[in-house]
Amino acid sequence: MTDLLPPPPPPRAGTERLTEVGKAFLGLAPGAGANVVELADGAGVCVVQTGRGGGKAYVAPDRTVLFVPSAMDFDTGLAAFLAGARTPARGSAGRS
Repeated sequence: MTDLLPPPPPPRAGTERLTEVGKAFLGLAPGAGANVVELADGAGVCVVQTGRGGGKAYVAPDRTVLFVPSAMDFDTGLAAFLAGARTPARGSAGRS
């Protein structure tokens, strides 16, 4: 028997804008489905692109983003994000 965790609560209204920033960074169409994790202490959100070639976009309240590939686990990416790591803006050698 497997213990299933309850689904996460829906994002609060204040995180919806950050979610859209993350989806746009990942190249997802508006309204596209993605898993969203609201980070503790108002640190932002993590938008998880599912499927092959996916990744995670951690988005801070100031709309800066850290992209990590799907091979990196959530906690490792979160630690880097909370330590201040960010992906450069696309116009200056960002994710292609």
